Amino acid sequence: MNIQGGKWVPWWWELISPYKRMLALGLFATVVCGIAASWVPYWSGEAVRAIEDGAYPLSRQNLLWMLLVTLIAGVGRYFMRNILIGLSRQIERAQREKIFEFLLRRPFSFYERQTTGDLMSRIGDDVSTVRMATGPGLMSLLQTASILPMTLILMIHTDLRVTLAVLIPFALLPCCYYFLGRWSHTNQQKLQLSSSALTTFSHETISGEKVVQAFGLENIRVESFTALSREQARLNVLQTALFSSYGPIAAIMGGLSVIVLIWYGGAIVLNGRLGIGDLTAFTGYLAALGWPVMSVGWAANLFQRGKAGQLRIRHLLAALETAVPPLELGEEQAGSGEQGADSPAEIQTTNLGIRFESGRGLGPISISIPSGGRLAVVGGVGSGKTLLLQVLAGLRQPKSGVLNVNKLPMNNERLRSHWASLGWAPQEAVLFSGSLRENLTLGRPDALDDDLWEAARTVCLDELIKRLPDGLDTVVGERGVILSGGERQRTALARALLRKPGLLLMDDSLSAVDAETESRILSNLRTYLGKTTLILATHRVFVAELCEQVIVLDNGKLIQSGSPGELSNASGPYARIRALQELARPIHI
Repeated sequence: MNIQGGKWVPWWWELISPYKRMLALGLFATVVCGIAASWVPYWSGEAVRAIEDGAYPLSRQNLLWMLLVTLIAGVGRYFMRNILIGLSRQIERAQREKIFEFLLRRPFSFYERQTTGDLMSRIGDDVSTVRMATGPGLMSLLQTASILPMTLILMIHTDLRVTLAVLIPFALLPCCYYFLGRWSHTNQQKLQLSSSALTTFSHETISGEKVVQAFGLENIRVESFTALSREQARLNVLQTALFSSYGPIAAIMGGLSVIVLIWYGGAIVLNGRLGIGDLTAFTGYLAALGWPVMSVGWAANLFQRGKAGQLRIRHLLAALETAVPPLELGEEQAGSGEQGADSPAEIQTTNLGIRFESGRGLGPISISIPSGGRLAVVGGVGSGKTLLLQVLAGLRQPKSGVLNVNKLPMNNERLRSHWASLGWAPQEAVLFSGSLRENLTLGRPDALDDDLWEAARTVCLDELIKRLPDGLDTVVGERGVILSGGERQRTALARALLRKPGLLLMDDSLSAVDAETESRILSNLRTYLGKTTLILATHRVFVAELCEQVIVLDNGKLIQSGSPGELSNASGPYARIRALQELARPIHI
């Protein structure tokens, strides 16, 4: 149930209500189909009664009426299925688009408490169960509701006593369906959780296959997967058994009704109080009621599944995190190309801080970077470099302090305009399974080949592109599987440079690149200096010498700041790290 306008409404109505016109057409087709199907046994009984009376022309006329209503029922059934099943497909599409858009607008904090498998389960399995409920399930209930009243009226019109007798077994069905429905709903919730756990485990194992093989964990992971699979199989078997029990129960009750009809109705026929035609009509009425009554249980099971799926979807959409502002029309092109390079960003933070429940975090940090300036963030593992860049990129919201971009405070309303002029090159480069060209132009779809090659030469990727079988059109595979770690990092950096951003953030984005190539890239990047504001995070102090300012972080706190030369000559962690790295690998840039 859900509240709309101060009233309680069923969970499925909030999904169907936007399609009221389509639902009305489907309901009309269902009513036509149901009424016509209910009259088929009546005219068959009339035809037999006419034969009993020797009125053969009347019998042929009744058979023609039976053929006509059968044709009308068939046409109505076609439109009923076409409209109502089509309605459920539209609901499915709308649900998936809504969830996908919702997921794209979630901040980092949302994904830190979610698993990929669970999200895939909700956008896949849960949406499918809702579709089955709002399509075949709803259609079956409407069909039963349209056939049952007219059929009962015709049965009572024929003979009230026989009608009451044959309906006694059907009176037991609601109790059976109620208990089966409750059991099915509970089991369906467990099944969806099990499916989510299995999907998550599979995703993690396949994504980390190198770690699994390197540590020889194949057997352990197979055993864990087997346990999860068996649990899901057990729940699936139970759910299938519950789902399959509706039909036999309805068939048993239907069989009992036929026995009652033959025993009681036959006795009345022998006594002369009921004709053979009436008995034939009753046989047809029971046959007409067989599938609708059986489908009530089937539909009830679908609704229990759909309700469980919709509850999980609703729980997902009720996330507490503040949503990213929606993308306005035409805004996807804003900030790309020359527009993004008009004015390099000016960054200023005052006592900027963010803390997690574990106590780890960042700040307070106060920095000032002029338009076109260059800042290097140096520190060891876990010092807060990536976290600082994520806050500056607007991917995380600070808990305290002020972040000003171009002298304006950064808030949720200004995120889109900030991202429009942002170039982001993370350490873990994320590539999509399309071509190299598609990955490079992800942030600037209208880029020309000349711009692509310029960015590729800057990051020393041009030679690799020439060696690839299809050049820029080579498909890189999921997560860029055909490329090495360094090549993926350079692709991500070229993608950021192609936007010609006002603010370029490099999060240790050359960590997997060899020393010689790194030196060439840093030398090439000097052509961009002054065109963009550069902030790079690195643990290599020689890379930091590309910048005018350097800050050193330790455990999220700023412990040193100054120019590379000043920090090299001053005692402290920067000079100590520089001395150690100079012994390991001397670089001159």
